[in-house]
Amino acid sequence: MPGASSPPGHRRPIWSRKKDMFHIVFLSAVVFFAMAIDFVPLYPVKLPSWATTLYDYYRTNYNDPLYAKDPPFFRVYVFIEAVYLVPTCIWAIGGLIQDDRMVPVHLLAFATHLVTSTLVCFVEVLATEDWPREVINKNLPGYVIFFAAGKSHLWPAASDSW
Repeated sequence: MPGASSPPGHRRPIWSRKKDMFHIVFLSAVVFFAMAIDFVPLYPVKLPSWATTLYDYYRTNYNDPLYAKDPPFFRVYVFIEAVYLVPTCIWAIGGLIQDDRMVPVHLLAFATHLVTSTLVCFVEVLATEDWPREVINKNLPGYVIFFAAGKSHLWPAASDSW
């Protein structure tokens, strides 16, 4: 897209854009955890045990009510993650590295969904009454971290390149 990237010779090196580096790390984590945890039940073949280690660890140690109960809204969120969020993350990582000026526009839509869906999941986990409180408390920090990191994408001042 003409004009979408910084003009040749005017691109700032990624190492000089600290907040963009944060976004790259966060987006990479979203892709990694989606592939290693969220998508495991969707894979068409049984994966070898080494490939499901993180998934098994998460399910065993966190006993997350959303994974255990598998509510319909959560399946929709995983579907959206597979068809929109992960592809957007992969594209945005490359765009941030290349200082593409269109990345903030796409990350706004990405972050809006991420914050909204994480808030719904957070409230659902918090409201789970038939789960031990210590299990609920163990799960909440993960949702809070995703909410806060996603929220950081919503304000233009959050990125050096915006």
